[in-house]
Amino acid sequence: MRLVKESVIYPLPEEQDTAEMESSFRIQLSNAYKEFLKHYNGCTVTDSTPLTIINKRCEIERFLGIIKNFSEHPYGVYDIGCCETSLVEQGRNVYDEDLIGSELIPIAKLAWGDYLCLNFHYDKNNPSVDFLDYEESYECDPATSKVAENFQEFLSMLLSKDTK
Repeated sequence: MRLVKESVIYPLPEEQDTAEMESSFRIQLSNAYKEFLKHYNGCTVTDSTPLTIINKRCEIERFLGIIKNFSEHPYGVYDIGCCETSLVEQGRNVYDEDLIGSELIPIAKLAWGDYLCLNFHYDKNNPSVDFLDYEESYECDPATSKVAENFQEFLSMLLSKDTK
């Protein structure tokens, strides 16, 4: 799989933008993910075949990004905060209704309405990358499957020499 550089959504996020998102969600993003956003904000991919091995519905439509003025931007639906808010409203991104903040942060929109998420539920300091099955998820009962131990491992899966 290759990331399509021409599909990156501008302007690229700055440190202040990621810090605001972390504060809002009450999480700490990995440096690897922050660097990814700085270079590939909201990009598409040429082929997500490596992920379909994990789940036939795990086809990446587009990575999410930090989209300034998302309500006016043509790609505003791919804003991380916009997608996270939608999941929050339905309670599909937390395991505990009394939790303040988020446990599942969407990072990619998949075909058929599913998401890839950073899962902070089991490890606040090193979130795994999980497939979130939207149809099978319910309020405070998200249906997830681990794709990678962390974002760095996930990137290496996507960018392996077999997928060029």
